[in-house]
Amino acid sequence: MSRIVVLGGAESGVGAAVLAKVKGFDVFLSDNGKIKDEYKALLVNWQIAYEEGGHTEEKVMSADEVVKSPGIPETRFWLVGIVLAVGTLALLKIR
Repeated sequence: MSRIVVLGGAESGVGAAVLAKVKGFDVFLSDNGKIKDEYKALLVNWQIAYEEGGHTEEKVMSADEVVKSPGIPETRFWLVGIVLAVGTLALLKIR
Protein backbone atom coordinates (compact mmCIF):
# COMPACT_ATOMS: atom_id res chain seq x y z
CA MET A 1 0.00 0.00 0.00
CA SER A 2 1.39 3.39 -0.97
CA ARG A 3 1.85 6.02 1.73
CA ILE A 4 0.44 9.46 1.05
CA VAL A 5 1.43 12.43 3.19
CA VAL A 6 -0.86 15.44 2.95
CA LEU A 7 0.60 18.82 3.90
CA GLY A 8 -2.02 21.23 5.19
CA GLY A 9 -4.80 20.51 7.65
CA ALA A 10 -7.58 22.84 6.59
CA GLU A 11 -10.52 22.08 4.29
CA SER A 12 -8.60 21.15 1.14
CA GLY A 13 -5.91 19.15 2.89
CA VAL A 14 -8.35 17.18 5.02
CA GLY A 15 -10.52 16.56 1.95
CA ALA A 16 -7.50 15.22 0.08
CA ALA A 17 -6.58 13.01 3.04
CA VAL A 18 -10.08 11.53 3.23
CA LEU A 19 -10.13 10.90 -0.52
CA ALA A 20 -6.77 9.14 -0.36
CA LYS A 21 -8.03 7.01 2.54
CA VAL A 22 -11.20 6.08 0.61
CA LYS A 23 -8.99 5.08 -2.35
CA GLY A 24 -7.09 2.68 -0.07
CA PHE A 25 -3.89 4.59 0.65
CA ASP A 26 -2.03 4.71 3.95
CA VAL A 27 -2.48 8.40 4.82
CA PHE A 28 -0.75 10.82 7.17
CA LEU A 29 -1.58 14.55 7.42
CA SER A 30 0.82 17.21 8.67
CA ASP A 31 0.07 20.85 9.41
CA ASN A 32 2.53 23.52 10.53
CA GLY A 33 -0.17 25.34 12.51
CA LYS A 34 -3.15 24.32 14.61
CA ILE A 35 -5.82 22.13 13.02
CA LYS A 36 -9.40 23.22 13.73
CA ASP A 37 -11.39 20.87 15.93
CA GLU A 38 -13.91 20.14 13.17
CA TYR A 39 -11.11 18.90 10.90
CA LYS A 40 -9.50 16.89 13.70
CA ALA A 41 -12.85 15.16 14.22
CA LEU A 42 -12.96 14.19 10.54
CA LEU A 43 -9.42 12.85 10.67
CA VAL A 44 -10.20 10.79 13.77
CA ASN A 45 -13.46 9.55 12.23
CA TRP A 46 -11.59 8.38 9.12
CA GLN A 47 -8.72 6.97 11.22
CA ILE A 48 -6.15 9.23 9.58
CA ALA A 49 -3.02 9.89 11.61
CA TYR A 50 -2.01 13.53 11.83
CA GLU A 51 0.29 16.04 13.47
CA GLU A 52 -0.02 19.78 14.04
CA GLY A 53 2.33 22.52 15.12
CA GLY A 54 5.12 21.55 12.74
CA HIS A 55 6.23 19.01 10.17
CA THR A 56 8.27 16.02 11.35
CA GLU A 57 10.83 15.43 8.63
CA GLU A 58 10.94 11.65 9.11
CA LYS A 59 7.16 11.38 8.78
CA VAL A 60 7.01 13.55 5.66
CA MET A 61 9.97 11.75 4.10
CA SER A 62 8.27 8.38 4.67
CA ALA A 63 5.81 9.22 1.87
CA ASP A 64 5.64 7.58 -1.50
CA GLU A 65 3.76 10.70 -2.65
CA VAL A 66 3.09 14.08 -1.06
CA VAL A 67 -0.02 16.20 -1.59
CA LYS A 68 0.47 19.91 -0.89
CA SER A 69 -2.71 21.77 -0.07
CA PRO A 70 -3.27 24.95 -2.11
CA GLY A 71 -3.45 26.86 1.17
CA ILE A 72 0.30 26.51 1.58
CA PRO A 73 2.01 29.42 -0.21
CA GLU A 74 4.40 28.54 -3.03
CA THR A 75 6.90 30.84 -1.31
CA ARG A 76 7.59 28.16 1.29
CA PHE A 77 10.71 27.04 -0.58
CA TRP A 78 12.02 24.92 2.31
CA LEU A 79 8.84 22.86 2.23
CA VAL A 80 8.95 22.41 -1.52
CA GLY A 81 12.56 21.21 -1.11
CA ILE A 82 11.47 18.52 1.34
CA VAL A 83 8.66 17.47 -0.94
CA LEU A 84 10.94 17.27 -3.97
CA ALA A 85 13.32 15.12 -1.97
CA VAL A 86 10.53 12.56 -1.61
CA GLY A 87 10.43 12.39 -5.38
CA THR A 88 6.79 13.02 -6.17
CA LEU A 89 4.68 16.08 -5.55
CA ALA A 90 0.97 16.11 -6.21
CA LEU A 91 -0.35 19.65 -6.23
CA LEU A 92 -3.94 19.77 -5.10
CA LYS A 93 -5.78 22.43 -7.07
CA ILE A 94 -9.38 23.02 -6.06
CA ARG A 95 -11.39 25.96 -7.33
